[in-house]
Amino acid sequence: MSKVSTEPGTATRNGRAARESRLDPDQLAALEDQRDFLLQSLEDLEREHDAGDLDDGDHRTLRDDYTVRAAETIRAIDQHRAAFAGARRRPGRVRTLVVFGGVIAFAVIAGLLVAGSLGARQAGDSASGGISTRESPSQRAQQCIPEMAPQAPSTAISCFQAVLDDDPQNVVALAWLGWQLELSSTFAPDDQQTALQTSARNLIDDAVTADPDYSYARAFRAVIAFRREEFALAKRYLAEFRDRDPSPDAESVITQFDLNAQIDAALAGDPGAGGETAPSTTAPSTGTPSTTAPG
Repeated sequence: MSKVSTEPGTATRNGRAARESRLDPDQLAALEDQRDFLLQSLEDLEREHDAGDLDDGDHRTLRDDYTVRAAETIRAIDQHRAAFAGARRRPGRVRTLVVFGGVIAFAVIAGLLVAGSLGARQAGDSASGGISTRESPSQRAQQCIPEMAPQAPSTAISCFQAVLDDDPQNVVALAWLGWQLELSSTFAPDDQQTALQTSARNLIDDAVTADPDYSYARAFRAVIAFRREEFALAKRYLAEFRDRDPSPDAESVITQFDLNAQIDAALAGDPGAGGETAPSTTAPSTGTPSTTAPG
């Protein structure tokens, strides 16, 4: 058994070494290569499963393993980037970078997982439990998800909007279009950010109203409240998400990014952050959502 050193200054040196390890560009590059490999492996896994080369049991086992490893790798990348930023930015800015990094990672992992799960139902199932022989609007919306890109959203927006033109209350299109606008708002010009964020929140609220059991809509709503630093509201939304028997895929993404712990830590650090009023979810948004994000 290794001995824990009790020499003076050991803890300080160990802490400094840990910080320095997060400032190693080569280590960051290796993590990014690992992330790319795992995300590509997830895509390859879906193709093999769709082609019938992989049975359902092996597919789920491998997908769960790759997903956990990818999430851990992305979180490590976020920590490294935050350490670099911390060397030259104030703490508030570092927290913003970590939060946004986690949100982007959530989008990547969730986008890969959603193809295997439509809320608590499998893609192709009707609300009554029957199997559709035609491509449903929800299946069409799922095909839009791989087109999502925070800085180049036009293709995904057009794809989701085409689904909503045919099925205005389609929960998948509403939720994921809202999520696309939320991600893109970060990169939009200042005079467009508020409109995009408002449209994003309205669309996701509409998705929750259209299908209260669609897991990703509730997950997105909790993450958005967290991004807005509405921590008490985010905690409530996360509790509502878990109360609705969420799909394992949506739950795994929330869990792997420690959203609950991050919310609790934020509330502990800012006890006054709790006076937010929940936006209305009883009426659909009116008009076409803003699509003026860059790209």
